[in-house]
Amino acid sequence: MKSNLNLLYTIILLCLGWHSVAQERILIEGTVKDSLKKTIPFANITVVNGSEGGVSDEKGRFSFRTSQPLPFEIQVSSIGYRTKTIEIRNEQQSKNLLVELSQKEESIGQVDVEGRITDQSFNKIDPKLTNRLPDAGGGNIEGLVKSQMGVSSNNELSSQYRVRGGNYDENLVYVNDIEIYRPFLIRSGQQEGLSFINPNLISSIKFSPGGFEAQYGDKMSSVLDVRYKKPTELSGSVSASLLGASGHIEGKSKNNKFTAITGVRYKTNQYLLGTLDVSGDYNPSFFDVQTFLTYQLSEKWSLEALGYYSQNNYSFEPVDRETSFGTINEAKKLKIYFEGQEKDLFQTGLGAISLKFMPNSNNQYKLTAMGYRTYEEETYDIQGQYWLQNIENLDGSTPNPQEDGIQNIGVGTNIEHARNDLLGVIQNMALQGKHQLNKHLLSWQVKYQHEYFKDYINEWEMRDSAGYSLPYSDKEVKFVYSYNADAETSSNRVTAYLQDEFRINTNNGFILVNAGIRTNYWDFNDEFLISPRINFLFYPDITKTTRYRLAGGIYYQSPFYREMRRPDGSINENIKAQKSVQFVAGIDRIFEAMDRQFKFTSEAYYKHLTDLNPYQVDNVRVRYAGENNAKGYATGIDFKLHGEFVPGVESWANLSLMKTEEDILDDYYIETDEEGNETIIYPGYIPRPSDQRFSFSLFFQDYLPNNPSFRVNLNFLYASGLPFGPPQSPRYMATHRMPAYRRVDIGFSKDLTKWLNKNNTLVKDCWIGLEVFNLFDINNTISYFWVRDIHNRQYAVPNYLTSRRLNLKLTAFF
Repeated sequence: MKSNLNLLYTIILLCLGWHSVAQERILIEGTVKDSLKKTIPFANITVVNGSEGGVSDEKGRFSFRTSQPLPFEIQVSSIGYRTKTIEIRNEQQSKNLLVELSQKEESIGQVDVEGRITDQSFNKIDPKLTNRLPDAGGGNIEGLVKSQMGVSSNNELSSQYRVRGGNYDENLVYVNDIEIYRPFLIRSGQQEGLSFINPNLISSIKFSPGGFEAQYGDKMSSVLDVRYKKPTELSGSVSASLLGASGHIEGKSKNNKFTAITGVRYKTNQYLLGTLDVSGDYNPSFFDVQTFLTYQLSEKWSLEALGYYSQNNYSFEPVDRETSFGTINEAKKLKIYFEGQEKDLFQTGLGAISLKFMPNSNNQYKLTAMGYRTYEEETYDIQGQYWLQNIENLDGSTPNPQEDGIQNIGVGTNIEHARNDLLGVIQNMALQGKHQLNKHLLSWQVKYQHEYFKDYINEWEMRDSAGYSLPYSDKEVKFVYSYNADAETSSNRVTAYLQDEFRINTNNGFILVNAGIRTNYWDFNDEFLISPRINFLFYPDITKTTRYRLAGGIYYQSPFYREMRRPDGSINENIKAQKSVQFVAGIDRIFEAMDRQFKFTSEAYYKHLTDLNPYQVDNVRVRYAGENNAKGYATGIDFKLHGEFVPGVESWANLSLMKTEEDILDDYYIETDEEGNETIIYPGYIPRPSDQRFSFSLFFQDYLPNNPSFRVNLNFLYASGLPFGPPQSPRYMATHRMPAYRRVDIGFSKDLTKWLNKNNTLVKDCWIGLEVFNLFDINNTISYFWVRDIHNRQYAVPNYLTSRRLNLKLTAFF
């Protein structure tokens, strides 16, 4: 604890002291723009042969002071632009500078029909911040998403996240209009590896936590919309750390018709997994490669192609485990010695090709064909011999084994076995159109999709606790649970949407409207769905710094493979879509403080949920009931403050309050009183597994005022505990709460570009960084291992996540 406080004091003193060392002399201020007069955010401005400098803000503005004697030169640089040097001869010349940077190789390519004035329900995320964010996931873009308004997570090893009361399967992810899928059998963050999205290939990111438009698919919680780059010059990057390595290269042909960008990534979280309670031989290996190609056939015709392949191998031979838990007055220790191993394979591939046709500047058509394949194997046989021990008596004293006897209060054995295989193939074809008709932007799409799954399940767990096989039976040996199935499904799905975006002028301002309707037909259950949605965005004339949002609609989540499967492995052929009627109201307000602009955002929402498919969560595995036998709701309010807490770099803070509950319509239990009278009890509304009532996140950036090339980035997350219950128990018993998830990650980085450029290298940008994961070494709980003692009392032993770790990272762009 003392070392933690010393480290905290050092960081606070650094943060407070960095802004007190500047020697004010000459003020240098101005704006950085490109050749099209658009501002360039986060450009670096440095004094040549000096240590002072600054970073331009979101509007391209910069301001700093220097003690350099006149005359001197400043150098302005940004990725993708030519570096510019300006001579400052007098103090008057240093004021109101207008710096114009030209792209390294400018070209005007095909312009898509994107007539919208703004995005009603989306927030934009700067993809460059991925390299700045200290992330135990190894630089996944989802690390940034988790810090957005309305998003919560309690597992740093996983790229999955929950949004406003939904689960992991309720989030949509698109890359260049292609819907992205993830492996189905993954049970824990240790197995998960790399997410699909490669940060090195991204040009833009948009995220909506709810109330999104009809053009986005059939999920109930959120949309992550990613666009990959169309390169304008030959460039690339390499990055390496203790968690893996990545690289990418991009370029175009001499005639500008062909462009290509390709990225390769390798990740191993063996270094992080070494901090878990279960010690052993972890051997995870995650690899992927993907490419995005474009070719301009003519002025009106063009091609796009997206390719992806990944292979995730997870191998694990556990040795032992030692976990201490309990209260101050009743502390326990669990010791387990293991035999056996686990070997998993997740192999996925995706290929997509799009043909674009633009007959004129007001019309665009796009035909896309996509194929996705996943093959997954989950194999393990692990036996554990465990001892449950007292390490503190009820009076708080430490037991003496010689006087008090052996302190083992529970002894047992558990055996876990699995031979699970899954093959999934998804193929679709979509025709999309966009039309600019006067003041209306009309969009539509028709899509056909075929889905095939072959699933073999043979999974069970046997537990012998205190001399009895659990659950106990005097007639037979029973398993804790057993899943056995051999299923094969083939189905077809047709979806379509039509939406219109237009502007209405009023006496008090103007309103941007997005109105649309979405349909879905699935031949597996012969269900036809109609989903109307509407968004309003009001800009009042009274104040140009405020806007109001209102959105509503019906959102269906048509079942995918895992939602069709009951706990025993059988398929429910009558499963229906989950339904959600949603209302979202929000406000954005821009204000000035400390001579800088900040943006305050707040959104309140309500979701009325019907035909719910109840589920339980173990680590990151979602197990569905496979029945539409529940109703529920989710309601809450989110707040976000976004701006330059430190001049020139953006930071933000989020606060979310949320409540979500469900009523399982056919559940009940019977209570018997002392006289033998039985009463039927209906539990009613209970917390959903995603009922995280409170969460707060902070992403903060800072730098040395005299040396902006040295930065610090802090990522803080606090989220209240999630509900849980005994294993294989009815849903109404899952009303206990895990401890709150608390985590602080911090990263320090130094820009080496200026030093490297002295040697005339081709490096545009180079950073070396030191990251500290879980700064305060907090034990966060992700799930529980359940054991019984000799008195038949059941204990929930926490499975903890990763401890403190240091990570060294080097990134270079050329």
